[in-house]
Amino acid sequence: MRTLLHRLAAGLPLAAALSVLLSACGGGGGGDIAGVGTGGTGTISSTVSVGPISGFGSIIVAGVRFDDTTATVTDEDGTVRSRDDLKLGMVTAISGTADFTALTGVATGIRFGSDVLGPVTSIDVTNARLVVLGATVSVKATTVFADGLGGLAALRPGDLVEVYGFYNAASGSYTATRIERKTSATRYTLRGPVELLDSANQRFTLAGVTIDYASVPLAARPSLANGVIVRASASGGLSGGVWRVESLGSAPRASLADGEAKIEGDIGTMLSATRFVVDGVTVDAASASISGTLAVGRRVEAEGRASGGVLVAKEVEVSDEDATSDEAFEITALITDFDPPSLRFRLRGQLVDASRAGVVYEGGSAANLANGRKIELKGYFDAPSGAVIARKIHFED
Repeated sequence: MRTLLHRLAAGLPLAAALSVLLSACGGGGGGDIAGVGTGGTGTISSTVSVGPISGFGSIIVAGVRFDDTTATVTDEDGTVRSRDDLKLGMVTAISGTADFTALTGVATGIRFGSDVLGPVTSIDVTNARLVVLGATVSVKATTVFADGLGGLAALRPGDLVEVYGFYNAASGSYTATRIERKTSATRYTLRGPVELLDSANQRFTLAGVTIDYASVPLAARPSLANGVIVRASASGGLSGGVWRVESLGSAPRASLADGEAKIEGDIGTMLSATRFVVDGVTVDAASASISGTLAVGRRVEAEGRASGGVLVAKEVEVSDEDATSDEAFEITALITDFDPPSLRFRLRGQLVDASRAGVVYEGGSAANLANGRKIELKGYFDAPSGAVIARKIHFED
């Protein structure tokens, strides 16, 4: 199945302009990132393009290359950060202007945020998953591990990790797009939909974890209901199988304004055979052309018109999130830290390995690799080595 990235890269028609309102609020220090992209022809202002970072030189998100040289970069707490803090696999929201026909744009703001931050409880290398703060995290072939981490097998119980990705309601687990090992954290966090709400006992379930929010002041609590997406945080971990949180905030990724729209995400709730919810956005697919089988937990792309906060879809495609590509990542930058014997170097801080057989060169050869040369590289991520494995190298200079 094609992902949204593949379809954008193929230059297929995109939906018309959509104004996306970023929702920001409490829980653990701030709002979250948007989860709905805009589309159309020509230049669009106040654009938001959302997804994991798949490349740099400028920043590439959802198949669109944004010039990020003047963008303000912030984290989920609203703290201003550097462009150097942006890494492959981080889930981001980009605001600015874009031409979705040319797949180029100019970013004025870039916001990134994770879904899980906490200690590792257990690791299952065979089944490619781990448990963090009581929540299960699934690792895919496309999951990026931070430099030096060395993949899932390098983690140990007790390690503190931060996970970027998406929550899958069917499996009750997160699908990681990036995993980083942290040295410290003042608070642990989980983001996801409320389930099994028990208002009388001030508890609910989030990603399979029992949350006790009795300690959160009434004035600081969001309106809770099953399916509402929240961010919970606390300075400590679980005790007796329960996580007693100190902060709780509503954390939807977007609010739809009327207009053409396209959204990608996992189905959280099936309201009927053709009506479902994707990360808080209701999609009405009664009149849509549907490719694939709709079900809770399936990754979908829905295109249509937003009206009254509901996306009335014309087309829905169920995607295969396990699909991989030898050219899933793209980086254009100057070569640094080049090691001729190993053909390993860095592009914008990311380790690259060009030693594998079958690398296609354009405008040069392996002999032309050197510090200071500007190249466009396409490849895939290799978790054990922590490097992007080069498949195509084009000399830009």
